[in-house]
This record gives sequence, structure tokens and C-alpha cells, in this order.
Amino acid sequence: MKNLIKFCLPLFLLASLFSSCMKSTSLTVLQPAQMTLPEHITTVAVVDRSKPSNGWLNVLEGLFTGEAIGQDKRSREEAVRGLTDALTRTPRFSVKNTGIELPGSKAGNNLPAPLEWREVERICAEYGAHAVVTIESFDSDNSSSARRVETKRKGKDGKQYIDVRYQAQQRTGVRIGWRLYDPRTKIIVDEYTTDDYLEKTASGSTERNAINNLPSQVSVTRSVAFSVGHEYGARIAPLYVQVARQYYHKAKGYKPEMKQAAAYLRSKEYERAAAIWKKIEATAGENQKAAGRAAYNMAVIAELNGNLDLALDWAKKGWSSYGNKKARNYIQVIEMRQNDVRKVESQMPKKKV
Repeated sequence: MKNLIKFCLPLFLLASLFSSCMKSTSLTVLQPAQMTLPEHITTVAVVDRSKPSNGWLNVLEGLFTGEAIGQDKRSREEAVRGLTDALTRTPRFSVKNTGIELPGSKAGNNLPAPLEWREVERICAEYGAHAVVTIESFDSDNSSSARRVETKRKGKDGKQYIDVRYQAQQRTGVRIGWRLYDPRTKIIVDEYTTDDYLEKTASGSTERNAINNLPSQVSVTRSVAFSVGHEYGARIAPLYVQVARQYYHKAKGYKPEMKQAAAYLRSKEYERAAAIWKKIEATAGENQKAAGRAAYNMAVIAELNGNLDLALDWAKKGWSSYGNKKARNYIQVIEMRQNDVRKVESQMPKKKV
């Protein structure tokens, strides 16, 4: 999905870290939120107030767009589930899924007038929350089409034949409006719209067959809604995420040592792996390639141990002393992590990061 790329490292950095002479490990990092909430908000209650106040308008829209009856209701539930799932992965605050469903705008796809503050205060008092996050509007859109694809082939008889297949494409979009109410300050801290989509393809011998081979639009819409809910969670809260790191398991002249160190890393015996790579870096002499790989691996071990300053020192040494290009790019990765840590610390001033 188009928005997911903003939570990833730049593609050129990822591509530079992958190589056939490298293996992968992973670590958990705390990704900063896109915005900083007031310190006094430590518990949030989630409410869905995007239920169309005029049900007939929603039904009519469904008839014209081909949406299944009840599709938006189930998808709104998935959006709430995606948000609460994201917020259970943050140390910033706890989340209460109230199950409250309130009517919003007539068709459900426009932001209604904000909730009355007395209603926000009532919800907070009932659920022990300091703020209320609401789905204020919800709209999904589904479209599918198929096109004829012709390919030429030469038969055993030497004649040219044309094979005909149909390629179908489905586009499922979900647009959700959110608000975050802070009753203490009587301020709507956030008013934001997430808009995402997913495209699927299928093929068949006829146009109808190709379209029928597309996945259920109900299931796809629910999947996109869950993702959009998760995306909003990442907007308002620092989240724990898994990231991959590559490391060398081979180096000319040090095959047994590199293999053993890699085994230690896989078993999380980081100090034993580091001892081997540190020795290789110190004794490799003119074998600059092996020394550079060992230095790069030392940077990885330091990051796995949570020492970003040491990781940066080793990455810089791998590049400046030995010309390891992956170490050069790893410098940028570590610097990005250091910046993220500073952001998270500012977003969680009273908690250890």
C-alpha cells in the first residue's frame, strides 16, 4: 500500500544491505510517532462515530458502487481493531476499546460537527481515559475492470497462433477521518484523514472469469481498513516494530572464524561473536576486505546491544579505514536511528526509552 513506504528505510539503503554473502538478523526498535501528544494523556478511549445517520443514503451508495450490505460497518470495526492493535504495541499510553458506535454525518463519509465536550468527558469518566480517539468518517470505494491480453506463439506446425487471456484489476480504497479530543484543555489535538488503497490482479480465460478470480472485495476492504487503523496508531504513538539487519558470514582467509561468529550471533551469544570479529579486524593486516566486513559486523552487534554510538563508530571505521560500502550506508541507518531515539525521548519524557 502506498502509505506503508513512509515507515520503511529508503529503498536504496535496503538494497545496499542485501547481498548473497550476507545473512539476516532482526531487532525490535521503538519507532517515533508522527506527532507528540500532551504528557497528561496516558490512556485513550476509542469510539466509532462514523455510522451514517441516514442509513438509506449509505444503502443507495452501496447499490451504485457494488458494495456488499454491511461492508462498511464490518470495515469500520476492522479500522478500530487496527488502531487498538497498534496502540497495544506502544509504551506511551494504554488504550480502551469502548465498543461505542455513534451516528455521524448523513452518509458517513464527511466529517460531522465535533462531539460536545460534555460527551467526551462522559466517555473519559466511564472508561478511565484522558482523551478520546474517534473515527469521524468512513468511506470505501471498490472498482474492478478487465482487459484483453493477446500473446503470439509459434505452433509445432510452424504456424503463428494468438492466445487470448483476460487480466483483471481490482482497486480497493478506504478513507477515514479521525479526531483526538483532549477534554482537559478542550482542544481537538488532531484532526486527520487517512486515505489508502490496495490493488489486486487476477487472470482468466474470459473477462467474467478473470473478474471472478479476484479476491472478495469485502475481505480486501476489511484488510485495508485494518491497515489504515494501524497507520493512524503510528501517527499518534511510538510503536515497537521489527527491523532487519544484514551481516557478513563469509570473508576470504577467515571462513571458519566467520562461520563460527555467525553461529554465535544466531544463538544470540553476541559477546562471543564480537570477540571473533574484533580479532579479525585487528589482525587482518593487508586483508582490507575481511577487516572491513568484520568492522561492519561489529557495528551490527553494537546496534543489537543497543549501543548506537559504538555502532556508529564501527560503521565509520568500516568505511573510512577499509572502504566497506555497506558500512558507509549503515552510517546513515544508525544516524537515522539516533534521530528516532531523540524523537521518542521527546515524546515520552517521563519514561525510559
